[in-house]
This record gives sequence, structure tokens and C-alpha cells, in this order.
Amino acid sequence: MRKDNKKSITKRAIVGVSVPVFIMGLVSLFTDISSETIQSILPLFIFEVGGTGIILGLISGVSDAIANVLKGITGWLSDRINRRKPFVVFGYSLSNISKPFIGFSPSWQFILGLKITDRVGKGLRTSSRDTLISYYAIKKGKAFGIHRAMDTLGAVIGSFTAVILLLFNWSFSNIIFFTIFPGIIAIILILFIKDISPQEVVDQPKAKKQEYNFSGVDKNFIKLIILLGVIEFASLDISFLIIRAADFIPINLIFIIPLLYSILNIVYAIFSPITGSLSDKIGRKPVILFGLALLLFSCIILIFPITTSLFSLILITIIYILYGFYMASVDPISRAYIADLVGKDKRGKAYGYYYFSVGFISMIESIIFGLIYDMFSASWAFLYISILLILSMIIFAYTDFSKIVKTA
Repeated sequence: MRKDNKKSITKRAIVGVSVPVFIMGLVSLFTDISSETIQSILPLFIFEVGGTGIILGLISGVSDAIANVLKGITGWLSDRINRRKPFVVFGYSLSNISKPFIGFSPSWQFILGLKITDRVGKGLRTSSRDTLISYYAIKKGKAFGIHRAMDTLGAVIGSFTAVILLLFNWSFSNIIFFTIFPGIIAIILILFIKDISPQEVVDQPKAKKQEYNFSGVDKNFIKLIILLGVIEFASLDISFLIIRAADFIPINLIFIIPLLYSILNIVYAIFSPITGSLSDKIGRKPVILFGLALLLFSCIILIFPITTSLFSLILITIIYILYGFYMASVDPISRAYIADLVGKDKRGKAYGYYYFSVGFISMIESIIFGLIYDMFSASWAFLYISILLILSMIIFAYTDFSKIVKTA
């Protein structure tokens, strides 16, 4: 590609990001309309067909682990063959076609199978998509922040869709199958993205304070990835927040749960680009630590038993808002962090290692959490995650990443 064409990749911009990044944001928007319509009610549907806390942890943990392991494999493979679009197209197609059929599942075992299929699609696409975003980015923090904001806007629309359909007395099954329509739109949109290799990437301005130049992915970088994975082990799966919310809300007002999920995602959508831009200026670590602190505060509140009342409704609303702030402060920033700490020709592999470690860590965490939830109580489960968060924040805060990764 000629130099002037390379520059045009990032010069054409919409809302401060390049056109390809914006299109990938639209793809994520429609995919999340589909995914989050389902996610806002899926834990309730799992319990409806006979699931328990450990089953919920198993479905969340195993499906996400498979997705993240595949992210590791496809991240490495996309660098090896120097192609990203095939992984992105096939991954979005598999997810958006399979997950609506969860609505026809007669038992949790069928849900597990279809959820795994959906997560296989996510595993195929994510590392390659994140690599493409980093290549097409004008500023990485803002690019990932805008992308996550559009992704989350889809989640807002999706969860509002669930609220409206519940008010019209749609069953969980019918609501889930309805999601096939936005999924098809997402598949069509992703076809318009062109592949790009590292050689076509324009040198981009370096972020302040946190930008390092590293030659590749070596054993020191893997140590870094494992430390970032510590954050994931201390995270709270949204499925358990949804189930816990049922203890704060009267059963006849169950539609409030997807409404709260919408509020969470509105907060996430608004603040993702803000935290992304902020991390470009002050560094990634302070923003991530702020998000973890908010999650810790929320988990501590969820430890205590409560009786449904107006106060409990207000309290769970505040917790959902704080969780939205947490997601906006951690999710897009950790991805931008990876791009900072590795050479541009190794980003696919870097994201792959990151997701690979996160996959196993999140599976163990979800299953343990679900086991404690069933065998003891929600209070003990949230006490467990609060202790993990404190330890993880200490490790993350006192780790000097620039000394872990060998500089070029």
C-alpha cells in the first residue's frame, strides 16, 4: 500500500476514530443487542430450567474459558498467517447464528452446548478484531474506548429490549430467539472491513507515561500477562450480579433486573471513551485501580443479607451503576495496555496470550464462586471475591510492569 493510502486509513475519522474502527463498533453494537438481550435474562432462564449457582458458574466459566483459549490460539495464528478478517467474519457469524437457539433449550445442558458454540465464535474473532482496532487506531486508548462504548450501547438497547418484551409478557424463550435479527445485521456489516497487515500501519503518536517499546512476546511478557490475569480472577461475573439482584427486588418486578442491566451499560457506554482518553494522558494503571476499587466497594455491600424494600431497590441500583464504572475503567483500558507493551507485529499473539490466561483463570473463579454460593450463601461468595480483590489490587499496584518486560 502506498504511503498516502496508508495515511488515509486513519485520516478519515468519525467521532474521533477511523472509519474501520467505527464500523467494527457498529458490528459490536448489533452483536451486543443480540448478546445482551439474552444475557440480561439468561441467568434467570438457567434457573427456570433447573440450574443452580454451581451450574451458572459452570456455564459462565467453561464457555468463557473456551472462548479465551481460542482467543489465544487465533491470536497466535493470525500473526502467523498475517490475516485477521477471516477469523473476525467467521467468529461473528457463528455467534450470531447459534445463540438465539438457546431459547429452545429444555435443560441447562443444552444451554451449555449452545453457549459454548457462541463463545467459540467469540474466541475466533476477538484477538484478530482487537488487533485490527489497534492497527486502524488514531489513538489506541480512545479507539478502544469508543469501540467499547458502541459495544455497550448495543448492550443498553438489548437490555431495554428485554424489559419491553417482558412487559408485553413475552417468555424468556421467545425473547432469546428474537435476537437472531440484530445478529444478522452484524454479520452483514463485518463484511465491509478490509484486512490490514502490520506493514500497512502508520506510525502512531505515543501515549504519555505508559508507552513502552518492546520487541515481542517473550517469557517476561508472559509474566506480565499472568499479572494482568490476576485482575480477572478477582472479577465478578455479571451472571452472579443478576442472580443476586433477585434478592433485592420483589418477584413481581422481575423486569427491573434487565432495566438495571441497561443502566449499568449506559454508564459503561458513557464513560468508556472518557476513561480511555484519560488513560492516554495519565497512564493505564491508575484508571484500572480506580475501577477495581469500585468493584470492591460493591462486593462488600453485597455481602450483607437484605430484605426487599424501597431501600434495597435503591441500593442495588447504585451497585449496578458502580459496576458500570468498574467495567469502563478496566475492560477497554486493559486491552489498550496490551497494545502499549508489545510491538505492532506481535499484537495478535499478545492478545492471544492475554485471553488464554484469562480463560483458565475466569473458569476457576466462576466455578469456585458458584460452589460457595450453593454450599454456603451469597454472603460468603461475595466475601470470598472481596478478599481476592484486595489481594489483586495490592499485587497490581506494586508491580512495575516496565521492569517485567524486556525493552527492545
